[in-house]
Amino acid sequence: MQLSRRQLLQGVGATVAVGALGTPASAAETDRKRVFVHPRSGLIGELLDVLEAVGGTTVFEYDNFDFVVAEVPSTRLDELRRDRRVASVEDDDETGIPGDWSPTPALSDILNPPDRSDCSTHPDQRPSWGIDRIGADSVEPDGSGVDVGILDTGIESGHCSLSVDGGRNFTADGTSGDYEDRHGHGTHVAGIAGALDNDLGVVGVAPNTNLYAVKVLGDDGSGRYSELIAGIDWCMSNDIELISMSLGGEATSATMDRAIEAAHSAGHLLLCAAGNEGNGGNGSCDAETMTYPATHEKVVAVTAMDEDDTLASYSSVGSAVDLLAPGTGVTSATVDNEYAEASGTSIACPFVTGVAALVWETREEDGPGPNEQVRRILTDTAEPVLGTCEEGHGLVDARTALGHERADKGGGVVTGGVGSIIEKLVSGLEWIADQIAAVLDWFLGLFR
Repeated sequence: MQLSRRQLLQGVGATVAVGALGTPASAAETDRKRVFVHPRSGLIGELLDVLEAVGGTTVFEYDNFDFVVAEVPSTRLDELRRDRRVASVEDDDETGIPGDWSPTPALSDILNPPDRSDCSTHPDQRPSWGIDRIGADSVEPDGSGVDVGILDTGIESGHCSLSVDGGRNFTADGTSGDYEDRHGHGTHVAGIAGALDNDLGVVGVAPNTNLYAVKVLGDDGSGRYSELIAGIDWCMSNDIELISMSLGGEATSATMDRAIEAAHSAGHLLLCAAGNEGNGGNGSCDAETMTYPATHEKVVAVTAMDEDDTLASYSSVGSAVDLLAPGTGVTSATVDNEYAEASGTSIACPFVTGVAALVWETREEDGPGPNEQVRRILTDTAEPVLGTCEEGHGLVDARTALGHERADKGGGVVTGGVGSIIEKLVSGLEWIADQIAAVLDWFLGLFR
């Protein structure tokens, strides 16, 4: 990536926020509902006229999606749904990080507190146990040239162990250019995926990847699907190859599904924490405790394990789990230029994101594209650890993934041959299927 691209991404956003973006309703407006509104014709202009007629306020318009988010008086929702220019209306549900996320200060910070403003006082670099367990410390690629969007609470841009290449804020906490993390979760996640290899504090799985702070969760760790979609939209418009989401919600969303499928069709790889809703501890996935959007088939869902190679008791399970990764007692960067130890599938997800960046680097492709190829490499080379459905394909393995026939350690790419042709054919067919589904959805909407 060239410097000019980085400068562009500091100020250019893919999503336009209109009106009172994310502003909490006043006491007099508590009867307003925040919803996704889909036009029947695909024309956003007509939709804006409809919203104005029912007293609605537009919150988000998107660059890559033909629907809007609006706040509408609850008493006028039925009127909105009946309008012939409206195809559908859906609630904008909540998402976020687990409420019990509670990092503890790293032992090095307790024994020898650094001067937060002086990087030279920070502890010597010590990789987390997870880096060693997945073999990320013994591979040559480092994520160079690969863009990773951390869709979270933001990233502390001044942290001594991190380099943030740009970002955007889609929450009500700060201006659009204020993607600073004042919670800690996003910075911790970013550190696992891509903390610098600079002899300080910690190091990430892909230390030379380009990290982007896409703030879709507020300073309290909560958000809405509309903000998450805004983050995906921004990543699509700015060619951010990997979209990492250490978050989840209880409700599914047809609108969110459309955004995920569009991003996938455009060649982006989406990854998500499976959830911290627990499991039966019996090797069964019948409980299906995963949160959304990890359950979506186009998303790489990641569950967590303890350091002794057992499934973490908090980890969600389900048939949609793809990969297992370290998730318990992992030290990473956090806000105020400090380091902390934390646990959760939120922590496991960026380990897989980091390995995906390493594999993506070996493909030598600029921008989105080989998402399914990279996903298959990750799953085909995973290490079986639990021997049950709880781990999906197994533990993500950087060494084996980079030694795969479709990606070599030196950064070259194996091109041509039957495997390469099949990959391209499958990818093309998937794109065609997604386009047909979108057209059918629009056509059927005309008769609803």
